[in-house]
Amino acid sequence: MKQDLLSGASIRHVPQGVARAIADFEMFGRDVVSVHDVAAAVGVTADSRRLKNAIHTLVRLGWLRPLPTRGSYEFLAARGGPYPSGDPLVEARAVRARRPDFSLAIIGTGAAFLRGFSERAPGRYTVAIDHGQGGSVALAATYDVVKTSAKRIAGIPDLRDVPVSDAAHLLADAALWPEASGDLRDADHWLRRALEATQPASSAAVARRIGTAAAARMAYLACRFDAPEAAAAVAATLPGRARTSIGSADAPVVARDASLGVVDRLGVATLR
Repeated sequence: MKQDLLSGASIRHVPQGVARAIADFEMFGRDVVSVHDVAAAVGVTADSRRLKNAIHTLVRLGWLRPLPTRGSYEFLAARGGPYPSGDPLVEARAVRARRPDFSLAIIGTGAAFLRGFSERAPGRYTVAIDHGQGGSVALAATYDVVKTSAKRIAGIPDLRDVPVSDAAHLLADAALWPEASGDLRDADHWLRRALEATQPASSAAVARRIGTAAAARMAYLACRFDAPEAAAAVAATLPGRARTSIGSADAPVVARDASLGVVDRLGVATLR
């Protein structure tokens, strides 16, 4: 016995043996499911032949899409048809579901787009992970991965169940990982809009976690993008003058801030 489910212009069959799983995932709005989720929904054990057959059927009929995270699938709900959702956070959610203690965060331009500060999504999103927990093949298959300390990505708030840098953390992202933050020479960079939405105290709190050199760069960037209050709040956290630079070490000096100890070899906010 088969049922038909209409989604847009596509019709997908719902065999009786997997109908309960599809109904459950639809009802609870699941987008990432595991082998164990399918087993529970179908009512079989995780090592049974029936489970393997059910997953094969769901994949073949376009209800599940295998993800790089082992044993994880994207559920392709009826409303979207048998096509990937395009949600850039799906794989990150799959990793967190499998390893709840895994520390990660979407940073830079990808985070700015998801938070509404950038009008364009990056070609490939960047995720920062705690270097002390090892790597993730699944994340590397989907994102550009940078390894950092747990302290530097602590406190980043969730967006759709994944930590995604907010306005205050985006300033730190630009200071720590400029390669993931677009062209900081652009005077209309998304960082300007993020700073407009940032409380100076929030920027200072983030600065205290990322180290003196990076905090000095945060203050410099805030100043260049016309956020003097945020710049002053961050500068007040510095124990003294830093010695750091922005841009390639072999590039000529464009500007410098002697009070912060920052040398600008990039030309932050100079392109108009």
